[in-house]
Amino acid sequence: MRSLISFKSKTISIWKRYDVTIWVRFFGTFLTKVAQFMMYPFLILYLTQKFNASLPLITAIIGLESIAGFLMNLLFGGLSDRFGRKSIMMLSLAVQSFCLIGFIFSNSLLIFAFFITLLGAGSYMFFPAANAQIADIVPENRRAEVYSLLRTGSMIGMAIGPMIGLMVFNANPVYSFAFFAFVSICYLYLIWRKLPETLPKTYESIENKITTSVNKLSFGEHKRLFIFTFLAIPTSLISSQTWSTLPLHLKNIMPLDYGWIYSTLLTTGSIISALLQFWIGKRTEQYKSHNVIFVGYTLATFAVLIFAFVDSFFLLLFAQVLLVVGSIFYGTHLDKSISIWSPVDMRGRYFSIFGLHWRVSEGAGPFLGGILLSQFGGTVMFLFFSILLFLGGLGQYRLLKNLDTKLYVLK
Repeated sequence: MRSLISFKSKTISIWKRYDVTIWVRFFGTFLTKVAQFMMYPFLILYLTQKFNASLPLITAIIGLESIAGFLMNLLFGGLSDRFGRKSIMMLSLAVQSFCLIGFIFSNSLLIFAFFITLLGAGSYMFFPAANAQIADIVPENRRAEVYSLLRTGSMIGMAIGPMIGLMVFNANPVYSFAFFAFVSICYLYLIWRKLPETLPKTYESIENKITTSVNKLSFGEHKRLFIFTFLAIPTSLISSQTWSTLPLHLKNIMPLDYGWIYSTLLTTGSIISALLQFWIGKRTEQYKSHNVIFVGYTLATFAVLIFAFVDSFFLLLFAQVLLVVGSIFYGTHLDKSISIWSPVDMRGRYFSIFGLHWRVSEGAGPFLGGILLSQFGGTVMFLFFSILLFLGGLGQYRLLKNLDTKLYVLK
């Protein structure tokens, strides 16, 4: 009885700790990830069966989403700094819903290509605005905690989505598009009804906002942002290997069991991330970000080295756990660092530029990994990525050390 009362009191305490904006974002993130991972793992199979097209053509069409997102972030990433976080998030979800409904009625590959390109341009508007919104309303000393909470919702959704998606795919793949569109519309409605506009009213006129958000984002004046983004590329490059070259590497070294080994690694990683994401984010909140980020890069480096040289299931499982823990360490504090030293009137633009490291890796990562794997084998491929990770971690440590020291002295 006491344990039940204690559990209830802790649940109420956690619920009251965050305002409605955070909880809308948490549940919206969770449901969106469920819907995404119901659809994306089976999208290639669906398109191949429906349109009877070649695999290179199908993968090229799916890649249009990342290309459109890259260009959208690069050219128009500061939209939320001009027109507000809430309005851009709603616009993004509206475009996403429209495209997903379009998927249902697409009767040619060309029409599907149009909708997935538009989906990439629209959906990638959401994250810079959403991350900037957290920076607007959450105190600096709790941002890593909140970003971890949202990542927890994301990882739970990623763990559940593929299992439901397999059943839906076997029934009718179109249902996954319909469910994703329904979730997007519901999320849009909740944002409209429950979330306030959080854009800081720094400037008196729209003209000043436009001038500040766009014209002043030069490399010379914002060099630290571009270097920071560049040094984050190794983290997303290795992430892109998990759904592209890793299963092929496992097939090469363990041909009889690679299927269930791969699925076990992914499932275990999602579960571990869901369980530890919030706890690690909260526990590391008090530490300087450059130290936490370097620890994360180092753990990930060791994990990738294990993938390079080991063919034991249990050691590979250990490496997957190590990689997930490392990504939690650096992931939340990379977001936190951006939120702290981005100018108030340019937070959306900063998060948009930083998000380009994902777009680059989603487009180039599988290709680069495939070349290395086919020409030199998995050992060389993962060794190459481990070197990039370690060098990236050293670079982030040196870049952020002086800044973190100044920030903590001011506190």
